[in-house]
Amino acid sequence: MLKKMILACLITGMGFAANAQGYVDQESVASVLETQGSSLPAERVSWHQYLFRKNDKTTKAMLQHLQAHLDSLPGGMQGHRLEIVELSNRVRSKYMMQRSELIIPDSFPDDFRAYAPFPSMYDAAQTLPKLFVIDKYTQTFGAYENGQLVRWGLISTGHDDDLTPTGRYNFNWKQEYRESSEAPEGEVWKLRWVFNFIAAKGIHVHQYQLPIATPASHGCVRMTEADAAWNYNWSSQWTMKDGHVQEAGTPVIVLNHNPVGLAAHWLSGGPNAVISLVNLPENPMDIPLGSESNGLASW
Repeated sequence: MLKKMILACLITGMGFAANAQGYVDQESVASVLETQGSSLPAERVSWHQYLFRKNDKTTKAMLQHLQAHLDSLPGGMQGHRLEIVELSNRVRSKYMMQRSELIIPDSFPDDFRAYAPFPSMYDAAQTLPKLFVIDKYTQTFGAYENGQLVRWGLISTGHDDDLTPTGRYNFNWKQEYRESSEAPEGEVWKLRWVFNFIAAKGIHVHQYQLPIATPASHGCVRMTEADAAWNYNWSSQWTMKDGHVQEAGTPVIVLNHNPVGLAAHWLSGGPNAVISLVNLPENPMDIPLGSESNGLASW
């Protein structure tokens, strides 16, 4: 059973190029993700449209002009501004020339939540000590404490042939490190910071290779190592007695369908019209229970 649970989180073909958008450089972005603090950031960024120069014929020239523009803007995040633009536009820099435009923050606050498509306050979740939101359409997650956004980031959920089930669940068991016993001889498939939320089907959130804009797993939810490790320590697991759940863990809601094509969490409608594509339910507890929800949290 455990072999099937672990195997369900992996994909067999890892050579694809994520539709030529690239994979998140997890080590590089870790320091950006860790800027998310306990109190709300002082500001939320506004955005502007950046059009690529038509006479830039090479990626090197394009990146030089883009970096000069980023360096001219106020704020902090020195040395990490290009990474924030990559995450916000869901494309690695070496593939940016496939685009005609980008969205760029007007300034660079030092808290990554300032760039979040999730609202800073989710009023309907104020009565919940913790809530973990998985949005399949935008391929993002948001974590809330009493309605306040404490962290967000990119994810990769199940691809169209192995969808991550929608519904309301709870985190249950966790394990810091697993190796799949189903790996071919000579290979090691590693899962780190595993936190399950559908025990019977082996659906977890965990660290793994992360396409920047594509659902790619066999049902599980991939995160960066920084985000997965944070969630491993932040979310609450269930309490069990005599094989029965005494208290469920942190509530998890899984929303929406997979995107058609590449995922995005911002919609650019012109020079100053940038709209979040995250749409939270009016009441998270109105989301129907998943068939393997393992019960409700006591609160």
